[in-house]
Amino acid sequence: MAEDRGHEAEAWLRPRLRPVEVLPTVVDGQQLYCLRDHLEPDRPPLLVSREGLLLLSLMDGERDLGRLATAFLLRTGRSISLTQVERLVRQLDEAYLLVSPRSERRLAELRAAFQAAPRRPAIHAGGAYPGDPATLEATLASHFTAPEGPGGPPGPPTDREVVGLIAPHVDLHRGGPTYAWAYRALGEAVSPELVVLLGTCHAPMDHPFAATTKDYDTPFGPLPTDVAFVRDLAARYSDDLFADEFAHRAEHALEFQAVYLRYLQRCGRLGPVQAVPILCASPHAHPPSQPLVAEFLALLAERLAADPRRKCLIAGADLAHVGPQFGDTEPVSRWLLAHVDRADREMLAIAAAGDAEGFYQNVMGDGDRRRICGVAPIYSLLRLLPAARGEVLRYTQWADPGGHAAVTFASVVYYSG
Repeated sequence: MAEDRGHEAEAWLRPRLRPVEVLPTVVDGQQLYCLRDHLEPDRPPLLVSREGLLLLSLMDGERDLGRLATAFLLRTGRSISLTQVERLVRQLDEAYLLVSPRSERRLAELRAAFQAAPRRPAIHAGGAYPGDPATLEATLASHFTAPEGPGGPPGPPTDREVVGLIAPHVDLHRGGPTYAWAYRALGEAVSPELVVLLGTCHAPMDHPFAATTKDYDTPFGPLPTDVAFVRDLAARYSDDLFADEFAHRAEHALEFQAVYLRYLQRCGRLGPVQAVPILCASPHAHPPSQPLVAEFLALLAERLAADPRRKCLIAGADLAHVGPQFGDTEPVSRWLLAHVDRADREMLAIAAAGDAEGFYQNVMGDGDRRRICGVAPIYSLLRLLPAARGEVLRYTQWADPGGHAAVTFASVVYYSG
């Protein structure tokens, strides 16, 4: 116990920041930065100034509080008191944002709670989208009729079968109308009986894929997981498909798809369906050339081919991430957005043609300079649907008015035959 207290004191006196998402925001006319923890997105965010953000960048676990103050002075020419440094460090510690035994204990608590939970909770409800079912239903309905939406809710059902969708995973406040394009197409098609959900994992993963047997809960009720399918797939795979299962807890890429699928059911536009939820790791850590990636996709393709049910693969995948928020030195400009538009549309044309390898090479040809965060799920979908040809329904760019960031996303549909 004394040793643990010593470690905690050391972590506090020589602070090191855990990986966090930094989002620019303006409060009362002041430029601030929101620190968001991927592990606990429902926790109130911590807001810091530009100077505070610089101080955070200096917290490498080597500098004590005095050296942090000195380093800040050398970089800015402005002095900062030890009291100010200590105040910020204390706030970070209370928010579990420091690498420390305290945050490790919190992580262990979260893992245990997730393991014991009967369902994967709708953790983003009430934040990224309304948590009240009636309010959520009205919000999603408005996405179909929004100026950027498809013009209305799903029309009369057809005999067409949707075998694949690329849909956004950006928060619904920004991407709702673009989601509506994809899910209107699905709502007008013959209902699938099994959906394979392929989503980007924004947190680091030790393995290329992570599945869960838990149902994905939503404000409209749970989307049931096909437990037998997932367990059979895991038993055939030489890697551990559940080693990174905890990543499902806070990841939004599949939760938002589950919300839209349950919405279509609520509207009577989708029949009973089971899901196979799979998170995909970054291809920078687990490229397609890695044997475990090829093995898993081959096994999943084999298992799907043997299943007699109607199936639809859905990739929850955003596209480009550019601007200073993501590491670029220059602010987002009209010229940059035009360049990204051309490059994204070229990439989407390749994806719509069903060319998995061509899509991957297009993204990686320049070292993934646009930071296409949906590479892994889109590549996986294309590998699993080698004969499919798609149609780009909608392409959208969202740009922060202050030039800090721009994110792009799209809806693409793949029909059978």
